Amino acid sequence: MSTTFLIEILGFVAAILTTLSFLPQALRIRRQRSAADVSLVMYLMMLTGQALWLIYGVLFDSPSLIAANVVGISLVGWVLVMKLAHLRQQRRMMAAAPVGLQRPVAAE
Repeated sequence: MSTTFLIEILGFVAAILTTLSFLPQALRIRRQRSAADVSLVMYLMMLTGQALWLIYGVLFDSPSLIAANVVGISLVGWVLVMKLAHLRQQRRMMAAAPVGLQRPVAAE
């Protein structure tokens, strides 16, 4: 086996592990039907970083980087959609609450 092939295999193993690390959070959100405990800023930063890694992988023609970041962007994107939906629902609920009971909703 060539060194390049072994390096690419190493990249795929690392990509699988880091990409799938978002799966427990996504499943928890789905199971609990709430994204209240999710940090919006963290996931926005992660999405931006993965998009940059995807561009890097395309520029260097690295299948492991491309595959990992396409899947990762999908998972992180789904979590972000759920978080934004949660924030929208919170704001609607606060708008419907009597004036004395309203609290500002932080975007994290």
